[in-house]
Amino acid sequence: MIKLNFAGIRTRQELHEYLEEKLQLPRTQGESLDNIYDFLTMAAGRLHIIVEGITGRHAKLGGYLDGVVRTLRAAEAVTEGLTLEVKEQMDADKEWLDNPAVVEQSCAFHRPVMLELGEAPVPISGQEGLFYRAEGMPYLRLRFANAADVQIEIGGVRYPFLETDKDIWTVDLPLDSGFYYVSLYVDNCLVLSPFLPIGYGCCRPINFLEVGPMEDFCLMRKVPHGTIRHEYLNSAVTGRTETCICYVPPGYEEGEEEYPVLYLQHGFGENERGWIWQGKVNHIMDNLLAEKRAVPMLIVMADGMVMTDCGPGKIRLKQDLFPEVLVQDIIPFIEKKYRVKKDRQHRAMAGLSMGSVQTSMLLGKHPELFSWGGLFSGFLHNIIGENPDNSHLDTVRKPEFSQSMNLLFRGMGRQDGFWKNFEEDDAFCEKYDVKCVRREYEGGHDWNVWRKCIHDFLPMLFC
Repeated sequence: MIKLNFAGIRTRQELHEYLEEKLQLPRTQGESLDNIYDFLTMAAGRLHIIVEGITGRHAKLGGYLDGVVRTLRAAEAVTEGLTLEVKEQMDADKEWLDNPAVVEQSCAFHRPVMLELGEAPVPISGQEGLFYRAEGMPYLRLRFANAADVQIEIGGVRYPFLETDKDIWTVDLPLDSGFYYVSLYVDNCLVLSPFLPIGYGCCRPINFLEVGPMEDFCLMRKVPHGTIRHEYLNSAVTGRTETCICYVPPGYEEGEEEYPVLYLQHGFGENERGWIWQGKVNHIMDNLLAEKRAVPMLIVMADGMVMTDCGPGKIRLKQDLFPEVLVQDIIPFIEKKYRVKKDRQHRAMAGLSMGSVQTSMLLGKHPELFSWGGLFSGFLHNIIGENPDNSHLDTVRKPEFSQSMNLLFRGMGRQDGFWKNFEEDDAFCEKYDVKCVRREYEGGHDWNVWRKCIHDFLPMLFC
């Protein structure tokens, strides 16, 4: 038995000197993980290696310690008589939050095996998903048959699962309540779990977590509910079939009145479903209407990740084309199909992040269409591309713009990484006396802030 304790290791050189001494590696082999692997796989007899002390030193090694542990595990998988035991995990109270490095802790109960052709599939456990321990700590419990390593990435930090029973993997997550995009890695392969919520973000289907308790205003209550309608339309701008989702308020089918419209946009890498699945805007609006705090309205959410054909079988992303799609295609489609009011006093435009840039461009280039605007974690200045077009600001800086706008709402999280951009917009508004309602929230560039933005914004519309 050989015990390896990495707690005091600070540099890669120290690490290899320590391994040479403990494993009796030939010094002529040099500092190479491949050499460690080759030496162990050629070792004769039975050897049990215990690994301890994977703590804060891990970050200072830049993740190199991960490679060492993976090398030991790889050698174990192919070497008869070689076994590996990883005993320690990081301090959840501190290291999880401070250290973005990946720590190898999984200790599989068995090695992966090949299934014979025609063998029945492994049954799925019904006890999978997000749970809470007695003290309130959220944890995940998921089943991955024959896996050797399972990790989850949240906000740039990876958390390793432990195999607590055969094929059952769990991980405690020191997370505050709220919404989180997550990426699952099984044996270093990105996977999608059917036992966690699935949305569309980061330009792909993606799992997310709703760590409770959720904000009360986002919950589905026993109130009258609006309907969600998925529409398809032919675009004269892109030459493609485009989509949008419409929230129609309760009572629409029974009446004959016309309604105002809010056109509401998502952020980069998301699509028209984002404000429903991630943003809960339908529940938020239902609750506000039941409390008589908002005016009944249609909410139209379109795909702002506009794709255009650029040759046979080729398409490209051109999100700055969205204002044209909205003006030429979507607004006429909505105003023809739904009972809505068709003047600027009854049209609002809002969006988050990339959608806020598209909103600013529309407000500046088409002031005749909208008299209400909302920018969530948003930008007056266009920040998209190397040479962004900011010609819309020529209109925004004029006194007539603020005089004609009923509302320009700007909401942002205090921990948002784009804070300097928000300060640039603050200076612009002060210099040109652009009137706006400015709100700050606790949080970053994420749905936890955007839900609060829309909850505050909706009651201000069409009053």
